[in-house]
Amino acid sequence: MGHGKPRPKDWHPLATGDRYSDPTPGDVEDVRSGQKTMHNTASEIREQIKRLKTIGEGEGLKGKYVDELKDGADKLKAKLEKTAGRYERVSAKLKDWADKLEHAQSETEGALTSAQAAEETIKGLVGTTDPDSEAAKRAEEELDAHQKTQLKEARDKLDAARSRFNTAVGDYESDADDIAGKIREIIDDAIEDGFWSWTSNWIERNLDTIKAVLEVLGWIATIAALAALVIMMFATAPWLLALAPMLLTLGTAVTVVTTASHVLMALTGNGGWGDVALDILSLATMRVGSLAAKGIKAGATAAKSASVKAARQEAKSGKAAIQGKLDELTQKYNQAKSNEARKAIMAQKKRLLDGVKPRRVATNMPKPTPKEILKAGGDPELAAAQKFAQHEAAKRGGDAATQEVAQKTARSGNTNLGAFGAGTGIDVTDKAIGKSDFVMPDKPSVEPYDDAKDWNLSQAGWYDYAP
Repeated sequence: MGHGKPRPKDWHPLATGDRYSDPTPGDVEDVRSGQKTMHNTASEIREQIKRLKTIGEGEGLKGKYVDELKDGADKLKAKLEKTAGRYERVSAKLKDWADKLEHAQSETEGALTSAQAAEETIKGLVGTTDPDSEAAKRAEEELDAHQKTQLKEARDKLDAARSRFNTAVGDYESDADDIAGKIREIIDDAIEDGFWSWTSNWIERNLDTIKAVLEVLGWIATIAALAALVIMMFATAPWLLALAPMLLTLGTAVTVVTTASHVLMALTGNGGWGDVALDILSLATMRVGSLAAKGIKAGATAAKSASVKAARQEAKSGKAAIQGKLDELTQKYNQAKSNEARKAIMAQKKRLLDGVKPRRVATNMPKPTPKEILKAGGDPELAAAQKFAQHEAAKRGGDAATQEVAQKTARSGNTNLGAFGAGTGIDVTDKAIGKSDFVMPDKPSVEPYDDAKDWNLSQAGWYDYAP
């Protein structure tokens, strides 16, 4: 709250429209108070520097710790000297700003007083301040010579007040930008050479741009994932199918970049840990899905091996079951008197062997349906591998090994589907109920959710509390 003299509320006729409020806002007394605080802080630091200088010179110190203490005092003294210098330079700029602000406010207020007086005179003579109105022209024709001189002087006074006002406002805006820039340069001086300090300052200065870029990247990742899903479910062209994994890789890369950026923003006090938590959840679902995908692919390989073994066992068991009948047919074949009889026996023997011949292991992966692809998290290769394991288990009937492999593959498939659903749900929910400051600024959002995303311990970075 300001402590200086109250400023005028009505700036007509000098300021209208968007500039109807105070054109040179600010409280000179507040600025001077801040300047004094900065100056006093610098003085106190200088006093501490003197004490450290005494320690650094080793006066009256004895013992093994002296060298380390002197070295530490010298290093701290150097840092404090930079700090004191910063406070002193900022204090000087604040003093300069207080003087310029006071002058600008004096000029605008003086211009306002002059303009209002001139306007009253003009209204008293012609009834309006609009010199181009018909009423003003008619009234002016009826004025005597002295009154016309008064009217001209009043109009000249109003023009001069406007010129004075505009000059003061222009100088105020120029001085404000100039001094603010110089203070930023002072703040970013050598004492801010640490990684975290530099990073925090850079992020804070470019925060709006960073947030806009991250939001756009988030939408790109979402669109890329949805496009890849549609392609994998319905596309047949080879070039499109080759594009899908590229889109998924793009989405993953964007998520990694976004996560790293949100962590850095939160650590420097320029972002919320809620965003970080969402990013980590998304990466976790990706990782779970990736491990599950490996399980599905391994399951397809294991299913083929188990099916081959089961087929061999089926062939062996089937042949053993009909061995007696085969021996009997062999004996009949040896006793047959004609070629026709032997051919009939061989045909009968072939039918017996065909009846116990196991079904072959599939050499090609089955083609999954769009529904099966969706259940596999949108990946047709995983859907085909999962379907292959199920088919081979069904083909071998009650074979324990193929059944176990199929069950493990199904569990991996469910895990992958769950990870896909969780990741998609997190992303869709965030886009649906979270705010969108740059892509869709008018979109409604849930305020508690946004507050949770923006949560941080404080507006300062963690390093600000370091010793």
